[in-house]
Amino acid sequence: MARQRARHRMVLSFLRDEVWSSSQVLTVLLGGSPALTSKTMSQLERRGYVLRHQLEPLRQLLWGITPHGLAHAWDDEQMQFRAYFEPSKLSALAVPHHLDIQYVRLKAQSAGWSNWTPEALLPRGLAKRPDATVLDPAGRKIAVEIERRVKTVKRYEAIFSVYLQAIKRGEYDQVHYIVSDNKLAARLQRVFGLIKSVPVLGERIQLTEKHRARFTVVSLSDWTCCQGPAV
Repeated sequence: MARQRARHRMVLSFLRDEVWSSSQVLTVLLGGSPALTSKTMSQLERRGYVLRHQLEPLRQLLWGITPHGLAHAWDDEQMQFRAYFEPSKLSALAVPHHLDIQYVRLKAQSAGWSNWTPEALLPRGLAKRPDATVLDPAGRKIAVEIERRVKTVKRYEAIFSVYLQAIKRGEYDQVHYIVSDNKLAARLQRVFGLIKSVPVLGERIQLTEKHRARFTVVSLSDWTCCQGPAV
């Protein structure tokens, strides 16, 4: 019973941040077998804490937290307002990226990184909201971007400008672009190499190696092993 309660607590704590997830991600979270995940989620479903949703376009089974589940997602902690799962508002196009972010979160946490904050819980009004922020073991605040497709150089120039200004204000220490594999990492790094300057208040500011050191491109398999230089 104690192990069951611990599993329930782990899932609800995760979903209060992430709102919904897949059976595969939750299996990684729980560190057990798919059968154990299925049993755990069925127990939570019977209690009304989670809702299952079969996303037919992707043939993907998703689990989302309910308002009743949110009420049980905090014990002695201060309860916070959080979104609950509404399948009718779910976009199939957004699902793979959302799940990628969750895999990155679990890898970061298993490596001892802390204070993971997904985009939805970051302050409103930011010029550029990363997919998440996290503290690495050295205490540096990392803006995390999970990149599935390469954008235009012009778009990256604008993003670099926003991040470099935020870094100057002390909001972040580094920006990590995490991609699926080393081949895509190499391609994205070459695209970043084309950026020679960025727009700031109507002017073009030349990038230096110190600026570039703030941005890391790495595959998920290598991430948390390659934390980048202290700057």
